[in-house]
Amino acid sequence: MKQNFQIESDRLLAVEGRDEYNFFDSILKHIGIKDVQLVDIGGKDKFKTEFPALYNLPGFPRVRFLGFIRDAEDKKAYAAFSSICSILKKYSLPKPEAINEPIDGKNNDGQAIRISIFIMPNNLDRGMLEDLCLESVSEKPVFGCVNQYVECCLSTLPESEESTNNSKAKVQTYLAVQKDIANSLGTGAQKGYWDFEHDCFDNIKRFLQILFD
Repeated sequence: MKQNFQIESDRLLAVEGRDEYNFFDSILKHIGIKDVQLVDIGGKDKFKTEFPALYNLPGFPRVRFLGFIRDAEDKKAYAAFSSICSILKKYSLPKPEAINEPIDGKNNDGQAIRISIFIMPNNLDRGMLEDLCLESVSEKPVFGCVNQYVECCLSTLPESEESTNNSKAKVQTYLAVQKDIANSLGTGAQKGYWDFEHDCFDNIKRFLQILFD
């Protein structure tokens, strides 16, 4: 989180990094939700270290809606959910009973607050935002070429040099063949390269609508 960050809205959405910031800024605009302030936490491992700074900002007591979005990565979604819940418990904030189920409660000033947590890609499996974006374009003719290209590249590399994240490699490959090349997932979202109408995004859109609408 930037050192000069200030809370300017009573509706906050905390996300992992700049890519996620740009992606969710784009999808919020796509579904017509306004006045949500995005918080770039600075990495999936920084929620614990950065949340205290967010919590202690002068504007935090006026926050009425607070969402967290994290990747499951290489573990089941519940591990990431539990990690965020432990942060909320430490600061005596309402803790959702389950992933993607908002809880209405009170902050430490006795004011109403709604909190919800979404774990990418689907609140259950291992994975990340990249997997959802790839699924949204998986039926495009070029996608078969993307798979073949990444598989071919990996087959030529020694094991020590192979990508540890095939999803990120495929995202970069797909974006590299667009007419106006985007150098990141978030920039791709801003340019409209992910299909926000695909049903793979239904759960995340519903999460945002229930939390902020």
